[in-house]
Amino acid sequence: MKFVQTLLVAVVCGFVLSNANAQSDSGTKAGYATVARIEGEARYSTGDNQWHALTVGQTLTAGSIIQTAGDSAVDLVLGARIPTHINARPDKIAPAPDANVTGLTAYKAAAQQNVIRMQANTVLAINQLMISDTGVDAVSDTELDLRQGTIFGNVKKLSAASQYLIKIPTGIAGVRGTTFVISADGAITVVQGSMIISTVVNGQPVTMALGPGDQYDPSTGQVTHLSQQEFAAAMREAVQVITVVEGILSFADDNTTIYISPVHGKKGH
Repeated sequence: MKFVQTLLVAVVCGFVLSNANAQSDSGTKAGYATVARIEGEARYSTGDNQWHALTVGQTLTAGSIIQTAGDSAVDLVLGARIPTHINARPDKIAPAPDANVTGLTAYKAAAQQNVIRMQANTVLAINQLMISDTGVDAVSDTELDLRQGTIFGNVKKLSAASQYLIKIPTGIAGVRGTTFVISADGAITVVQGSMIISTVVNGQPVTMALGPGDQYDPSTGQVTHLSQQEFAAAMREAVQVITVVEGILSFADDNTTIYISPVHGKKGH
């Protein structure tokens, strides 16, 4: 099994880095997963088996594990540290568990963001999240470990030397500027862009490339194409994910701080 896992990683990494140049470690810095939206309940751990409540605006680094409850969802923006706090909508405010007043300031999202929406009953670990400034183009190294559940992702176009990998219990997927849905059981739908999945079918490693509108069914081992209705529904969800995140991260250069008391509901400036 160890040999198979090594082979899967080698195949996918070869796809991701096929056109990459040698990359220097200079200028490399940690990336962050910023919590942009929470629906329902979610928690996180830093790998020490100690769980904490997740709140909007929180930043997580590599080594973190996030878990959503039933009927819950979490939107994460992956990349550089956001310099100001998240401006949550009034109905989405998540006060810190150890404070009576939450301060919220505004920030406008970039035109393109790497966004992950964790659906209900999902467990996602951030194994690697690094950014390197090469002086020409940003190089990112992202590795997520989807241990349970389903995620919907939007990944902006990556530089040639970047890699974006998603591990699942039965294999690994490589992402290139893609909008996708992937489940821990190996089911994948590609809405836009392309992915390559290396998995184990009947004890044998299998590698498949998926393009726009393709979906892989692990129960049959077959790749099929979405119907027009299915593709339209997937596109609507993709637009919703991106719009929700950009709607919350809004009002650039507005540094007004709004204080909201969860006890009295009073606002101040």
